Amino acid sequence: MKNFKNGIFILSMMLLTACSDDFLDVNGSTTNPPSSTPELTLPAAQKYTADMYYNANNAGNSFNLIGGIHAGIISDSGDRVWYRSEQSYIIINDTYQSLWNNTYSLPLNSYHFIEKYNGEGYDNYIAIAKIMKAFHFATLVDMYGDIIYSEAFQRGNNTQPAYDDDKAIYDAIYEELNVAIDMITNASPDSKTVSTDIILGGDMNKWQKFANTLKLRMLLRQVNTGENLTSKYNELVNNGVGFIESSVNVNPGYIDESNKQNPFYALHGFVPGGQSPAVNHGATRGSEFYIDFLNDNNDPRVAQLFLPVAGEFVGVPQNTYENAYASNLTSELGPALLNSSSQDAPLMLLSEALFLQAEAAQRGFIPGNAGDSYKLGIVASFSEMGVPNASTTALNYESNSISPIINWDSANGNGKQIEAIITQKWISGGFITGFEVWMDRVRTNFPSNIPIPPGAVSNIFPSNLLYPTSELSANSANVPAQGANAAFDRHTFWMQ
Repeated sequence: MKNFKNGIFILSMMLLTACSDDFLDVNGSTTNPPSSTPELTLPAAQKYTADMYYNANNAGNSFNLIGGIHAGIISDSGDRVWYRSEQSYIIINDTYQSLWNNTYSLPLNSYHFIEKYNGEGYDNYIAIAKIMKAFHFATLVDMYGDIIYSEAFQRGNNTQPAYDDDKAIYDAIYEELNVAIDMITNASPDSKTVSTDIILGGDMNKWQKFANTLKLRMLLRQVNTGENLTSKYNELVNNGVGFIESSVNVNPGYIDESNKQNPFYALHGFVPGGQSPAVNHGATRGSEFYIDFLNDNNDPRVAQLFLPVAGEFVGVPQNTYENAYASNLTSELGPALLNSSSQDAPLMLLSEALFLQAEAAQRGFIPGNAGDSYKLGIVASFSEMGVPNASTTALNYESNSISPIINWDSANGNGKQIEAIITQKWISGGFITGFEVWMDRVRTNFPSNIPIPPGAVSNIFPSNLLYPTSELSANSANVPAQGANAAFDRHTFWMQ
């Protein structure tokens, strides 16, 4: 398996080198398709996917980084000024614009190439491309609201594509997930085996489960819209597909060499060789609120997430630059986050999938025991973070707690079931899949007592990013107007 992944990594790098910026420009003028195949393009696209969520085009920003900051989890040490703008809630059109630009130009354009490839026997490749396009488009809608969808990828034929309504896009990509699931079920016996898949190893049953779990995530995003989604929930649980049974990770064969490390490790861990810290290593810290919450509730995951300083786990209040919180006096990231340069890059944790099921069951949207799914989610989280004797330790943590947002029986008795579920998702995913916990905070306002950082320009935490400068320059006639408060106004349809 290791040799297979290393071979895939080499193929991916060859394609990345061969693809020109013109091909990968969403509004570019090039009209000739690249000389490639789905077999070659898929692992490159999947690597691009991981990059967007952990280190977008080596720009030092990502969906999960800004998500973890706005979810009140990530801070920076008092003697570094890495994330000051983010923690001050200063959001302008240039803020993290590489997320927009590179999501369109790298993974989405690559998946679109696969989806439209003119060749026989590529049903399963096309289904994967559809699933991953839905994955990325959902994130862009969450982040920005209305985006380019129906007129994307026309390149030289349309250099100023129109924007589509965010709700219409959500509905469209939801149906694309259904199409992908059906394509896999009905794939021709002559369909090619997906031999270069660096996410799920070509296991098409797992791809169906991933698509179905993405559908559940998208439906729960819309819980506050008032729309009756009963028929969609019924289809979701009655289609015979089920939900993911293990985490969904990207790994092309990351190794301890320059430009080949896991992207999170490359940014926050160590340079190849493991001796010298990476660029963000001394800056990236857990927030005081997050670490104190773990400490106060005797949560053993704290020792996996962070390293002790003089026997204690010490966080940094967001946006606080004082010598008392210098990098040598605060907790570095621990083995759950920085295990090795070859570690996986998660796209969806099993713990998240279980907490999604717990929430949906608690709200009466799907059958099942919410408490059981909740407890299994905690067990999955402990396992994901490498807590010793994960199952026993997790169940003891939950059952021995007196907190009504940890102990399920107490949560039941106090009407805090949803708060407990979202709080556990926040703990489990905050440093790993930070974008999801940010969106949960926007959707539910849990945890409700996360402090607004001192010096922040707003007393309301951000909900969105602004359309990038690149779009305002190249496509100004179509970019939707945004008010001065657009980063905080919850303008994506499901936030209202």
